[in-house]
Amino acid sequence: MNIYVYENREEALNLEPISLTRPAFDLRCGAFTFLERIRQLLPQSSFGLFVRKELTDLTGERFPDSDVNPDSVTDGLWLNATVIWHRDVIDRMLSEMNTLFTCGKRLVGAYLDKKNGEEWLKKGSPVNSRPNGSLTSREISVDVVTYLWEGVMRNGSTIASDGAFFDLGSIHCVTEAVHLLNPSRIHVGEGSTIKPGAVMNAEDGPIIIGENVTILSGTYLHGPLIIGDNCLVKAGAKIYGNTTVGPGCKIGGEITASVFQSWSNKQHDGFIGHAYIGEWVNLGADTNNSDLKNNYSTIKVTVNGRVVDTGQLFVGLFLGDHSKTGINTMFNTGTSVGPASSIVGYGFPPKVIPPFSWVINGNIRTLLFEKFLETARVVKKRRGQSLSSVEEQCFRRLFDDRSTYGSS
Repeated sequence: MNIYVYENREEALNLEPISLTRPAFDLRCGAFTFLERIRQLLPQSSFGLFVRKELTDLTGERFPDSDVNPDSVTDGLWLNATVIWHRDVIDRMLSEMNTLFTCGKRLVGAYLDKKNGEEWLKKGSPVNSRPNGSLTSREISVDVVTYLWEGVMRNGSTIASDGAFFDLGSIHCVTEAVHLLNPSRIHVGEGSTIKPGAVMNAEDGPIIIGENVTILSGTYLHGPLIIGDNCLVKAGAKIYGNTTVGPGCKIGGEITASVFQSWSNKQHDGFIGHAYIGEWVNLGADTNNSDLKNNYSTIKVTVNGRVVDTGQLFVGLFLGDHSKTGINTMFNTGTSVGPASSIVGYGFPPKVIPPFSWVINGNIRTLLFEKFLETARVVKKRRGQSLSSVEEQCFRRLFDDRSTYGSS
């Protein structure tokens, strides 16, 4: 089967700052990224990926087994990048060739023959256009993540449904000194170590621990929760439900209802709640974010140049890749920080911080690009990785465009 996973430019930019450095289908919600979940559902398929032009090379580097922005297509199923797809919905779509599928006013997919697929490419591809409007249209019910806080809101229920992909009740390397509540809903991957005195409570949802994870003594883990491969959870950590920690993270302190992409550090005490944290982030000791206003009113967030009322009482922090905080940093509700920023000093920093910002006591300066590259190389080398020339080009483009962040 030919599967074309696509992001729409405007929809992708509504997921900033996380989507500024990756295609929208590479964001996490539940146990997987959006693309990983589709691959789990359709493991024998061939994949084409349609992304913003400026992310073509980066996507090709990260997904070398897929065609990125191909010039031609064949009969295939087209899937929107930020839908939480389920197999039963996909099967219904596959019964209706040359049909567009919508959820509300949003195009979420299509099943097209080669002719109609090629015509869509000529119009500008799904990144910038809609397909032939004369095609049959069907309304389907799916969960679409339009903004980052919606991904956070849906994270717990998505972890619960993603549990079907894991052997729940399979618990490796856990001694009697680890306290398990509802162990039939717990999965611990091979090579992982859970030290004595840890508590894993899966009464409210599954707990999924990946491979080669180390969880130190005195930790409390509450489902629904996923800790990805090669993570370290520090002694005394309290990680509450509806939380995803991507691979390679080092986690401590208190976390609730949050998503960490991967390879980020929050090793110390401090509270992170209803937040979305990018890759290669380092949070200094006692970094905290507020996720509830004192007057219990709904929280507004600046997204893609617009102020959006989330309609939610609990919204925390959105922190882009390679950003860092000093000790005792405080973030207000609904703060959005662009990638490659450093925040230090007293008081709350601004709620909208452009990429490559050096924020000292609330004052914003621009971080020197070469200084960023120097630090990013060191950070990745410490984990046995390197900053590729393609990544450097992506961040250079973002640096040049930084003045447009958070403005209409």
